[in-house]
Amino acid sequence: MDSSSWILPLIIVAALGTTASYFIGRRQNVALMKLYSYVLESALKPADQMYTWIGGYLGFKADYQLKDDVIKVIKATLHLKPRMSIMYLPVSRFTMPKDKLYVVIESKRGLPGEAHLIQKGQYRFIPAGIDKIEQFRRRPVILGGVEFELLYLDSRGEKALVGWAESIKADDYSMIKHLSFTSSTNVVYARVEPSESLIPSVLRTGQDFTRSLVK
Repeated sequence: MDSSSWILPLIIVAALGTTASYFIGRRQNVALMKLYSYVLESALKPADQMYTWIGGYLGFKADYQLKDDVIKVIKATLHLKPRMSIMYLPVSRFTMPKDKLYVVIESKRGLPGEAHLIQKGQYRFIPAGIDKIEQFRRRPVILGGVEFELLYLDSRGEKALVGWAESIKADDYSMIKHLSFTSSTNVVYARVEPSESLIPSVLRTGQDFTRSLVK
């Protein structure tokens, strides 16, 4: 058989497979975007919200306006794996193996100090982006059998942040990657692997934690 006789069918099969993968992956990501936006809004019950789509089907950025004496706004960024790209998906197993949700709670009032709770191994190659990190005290923390490192400036921040993490009562603490609060920006921050059960818990306890810091 002439080699050229099977090249065209092979190209056609590959093209069909790539196309099918794109539409299946796109459908999966769209479904997740709808699900997580619904979970976020149900948990927050915002007075107003605004969404900006990321890369079509890679997630969204959202601003949620609340009627609250302490909390100014809650911002969420959902970043999904590129399930629609059959070529990039294998690479993403190393660069981004899990979906990510970033939550930023902006306070109207000043927050005292700064502390970070980071799952061990999260910033092995990319710096955590913490200013003057050499000034922080450090100690290990284990939550649900998962190892974290706590960085804190004083005992109040140490106890407060661990208290928040414990109050989340996550079914799987490996889905929590980074929790923090920062006085320089007056924000409370969470980076997690999103799920229907974890998102409401992080948002509910995160708001309570923010209010507790300004008392």
